[in-house]
Amino acid sequence: MRIAALAALILALSACSQSTSGRPQPSADQPRATTTSTAPATTSQTPESQLKDRIAWAQSGTAVDVNRYHSASTGTGAAADLKGDIAFTSPSGKISCITGTEYHIDGFSCTVKLKNPIPKPGEGFGNWDGGFVNYSGQNLMVGQFRGDPGLFIHGDGQTLPYDSKLTFGDYVCRIATSGLTCVNPASRTGVQMSDDGIVPFGCLRELSEAKREPSVGRAFSC
Repeated sequence: MRIAALAALILALSACSQSTSGRPQPSADQPRATTTSTAPATTSQTPESQLKDRIAWAQSGTAVDVNRYHSASTGTGAAADLKGDIAFTSPSGKISCITGTEYHIDGFSCTVKLKNPIPKPGEGFGNWDGGFVNYSGQNLMVGQFRGDPGLFIHGDGQTLPYDSKLTFGDYVCRIATSGLTCVNPASRTGVQMSDDGIVPFGCLRELSEAKREPSVGRAFSC
């Protein structure tokens, strides 16, 4: 399964760390001086109607140049060139995301500083991260035993300003003070990430404990 392959690769990556840096300091968790919109509410809506609203909202954000987000850093020294991969961080510093195309990993991974991290399902290999998220179109995973730092071996990406949208591959991500919304119109799925929690949209449905990988906390699939 993709999740099993991802976990194995991330654990392998943790063994080959190198020194990189130059990460800019994140801004405070406050909106800019201009009015910043928030993502649409999800109450009293079906998953399909929620997704439709989220896609429209994400696509209406202010586009930024994706070429600004091909680097990552740990905070000291020169930033690392991610080549074809993308990395970005929320202004609050609570959400950091990165793609793994150079390692043939679908979608992208994020670390989210959740107020209530997903509890670990039991004992597992590696370090438990209850705020680790992997989104790959028709699959979403939250919480995982993984190698540290995995794909984040080079640190975090540049800050994505509030109300900006970043488009890469089949994904569109827009950041607001209420969190990060990412959608995949081709797969008819989406996800909202914030410190309050992770919310799936579209056809993503939670898998039972018997159907998900034992190394993850929660898993959703179409």
